[in-house]
Amino acid sequence: MAVVKFSYRDAKGDVTERELIQWSENSSYIQGRSQGDTFPKTFRKDRIIEFMQGEELLLNGAAPPAPKLKPSELAATAALSNPNKAANDLNKILFTGFPSTYRSELEQLAEGRGMNVVKTPSKSLTFLCYGDNAGPSKVAKAQEAGAFIIDSDQFLHLVQTGELP
Repeated sequence: MAVVKFSYRDAKGDVTERELIQWSENSSYIQGRSQGDTFPKTFRKDRIIEFMQGEELLLNGAAPPAPKLKPSELAATAALSNPNKAANDLNKILFTGFPSTYRSELEQLAEGRGMNVVKTPSKSLTFLCYGDNAGPSKVAKAQEAGAFIIDSDQFLHLVQTGELP
């Protein structure tokens, strides 16, 4: 896959330059990995300041729809990145690579927001939230399933605001 290079303003207002060597997109997000990244990162298209390379490769209006998440409606959302998921498969989340106490706290928070916490990646997985000790095979399986790969900060932002940062 070709390279996409852009400048990006994150949720804190910091501007960085990103170069993704492997990436996928939907109508609102680009998710991908830079050289040296172990796990992919998710970037909001509306926070991209400028493209330096690869803008012509984007699907734009032809990209699949992005999630429309609201904190009170996480379990009811239907417009996810994988339109083949059944309604009862929505918002399944897997936490991996965290100390057990912290993972339990994250799982309780997710369940309290109407998310379905699972222990293994499957085709119906919506989100994989990874910590420092996440195994690459779980992440790869989640990616193959079309799940959003997020870290704990992105997850906390998601449950607070209803959007991926």
